[in-house]
Amino acid sequence: AQGAEMIRWGVKEESDDPDVRIGKGVAIIQQASGLPGIDSASATVTLLGDGTFMLLSGGTDMGTGLDTMTTKMVAECLGAAMGDVALIAADTDVTPYDDGAYASSGTFFSGSAALQAAQGLRAQLLEAAATKLGEPKEGLELVFPSTVKGRTGSATYAEVARFTQSGTGSGPLSSTANFTTDKAAFPYGAHFCQVAVNTRTGAVKVQKYLALQDCGTPVNPELALGQIYGGVLKTIGHSLFEQMVLDERGRCLNADLLGYQVPMIHDLPDDFRAVLVETNDPFGPYGAKSVSEISCNGAAPALAAAI
Repeated sequence: AQGAEMIRWGVKEESDDPDVRIGKGVAIIQQASGLPGIDSASATVTLLGDGTFMLLSGGTDMGTGLDTMTTKMVAECLGAAMGDVALIAADTDVTPYDDGAYASSGTFFSGSAALQAAQGLRAQLLEAAATKLGEPKEGLELVFPSTVKGRTGSATYAEVARFTQSGTGSGPLSSTANFTTDKAAFPYGAHFCQVAVNTRTGAVKVQKYLALQDCGTPVNPELALGQIYGGVLKTIGHSLFEQMVLDERGRCLNADLLGYQVPMIHDLPDDFRAVLVETNDPFGPYGAKSVSEISCNGAAPALAAAI
């Protein structure tokens, strides 16, 4: 309903050019967030001696913002600044196993593993602080930035770390988690477009494109919007003008970016908007689910319907 109102669905648009007709199209889309029952992700979070944290994640950031997302999950859970969470990712010498960045699994699987590891460390942190402060752990809470607060006293994470790593302490605090599930987190979308088609030449101009996406709770809204804009424009290119030209022997004649036309800044729709429709997914970490691949799914059918 929101997208239909934005694009004036049901209102016939007219062109001043008698050769040009204007049409509108819509596509309803969904995607998975990884493969439940198959995928697996692991992470380790350790409290360092200075009160900061080290996150080891097997997930690979291919430009989707996965590193930022997993770091943010840990910082949020532990009441720490993001700058106090260091990350080593996708180093098979030291990081735990992760199936990898495919099938839109990053937020749901790698993010959930990082969050569960942080939750395990949170419990250890409260236990150690209770011993140090001489208070029951049930009365303690983690408060930003990086402090355990009790009824009668408080301790910074650095103080807790020094306590656990001293000669009388319990040793460094570290938590490893593995995330698997049989539950699915499905992102949804509704893509609307308006095109002007020259019925004499066949030229198509995308006048409006509105991409409304439900990715649960957006962990990084600006990065999520960037994924949507990039995915849509990429697929506008696939749909309207990208083509491999082959000669009679099957050799590609436009095998470089001079001859193979990919979307450029001048190919943006005149009115191009991405909208995050927030929901709270019951299975995703902090209610989040995927957004990147689904953004590529709407342009082809929406454009075809409009044309």
